[in-house]
Amino acid sequence: MKRYKINLIPAAYNDLNDARAWYRKINPELPKRLNHQVKIAMEQIRSVPTAYAIRYHNVRIANIAVFPYAIHFIIVASNTVVVIAVHHTAIDPDKWLKRL
Repeated sequence: MKRYKINLIPAAYNDLNDARAWYRKINPELPKRLNHQVKIAMEQIRSVPTAYAIRYHNVRIANIAVFPYAIHFIIVASNTVVVIAVHHTAIDPDKWLKRL
């Protein structure tokens, strides 16, 4: 089975760091749990990114289990996925759409 490379733009890294910082304030164990769920979602994307429907502007969305976040990504080549946001699902996506 073909596996895709995943690249995160710097803003997506910042999204993850912001989420980790938020959860760290609540409970120091929560960032570890978030990281685990993100890794699972990234592996699923890496394996079959086309399993996720295009939602808008060629952006696909993979929800992160347990946490109210979703990974927004595009397929840019036959073997590469670019993550453009790790976005809280209750926040208006217009906040980061300029990243496209």
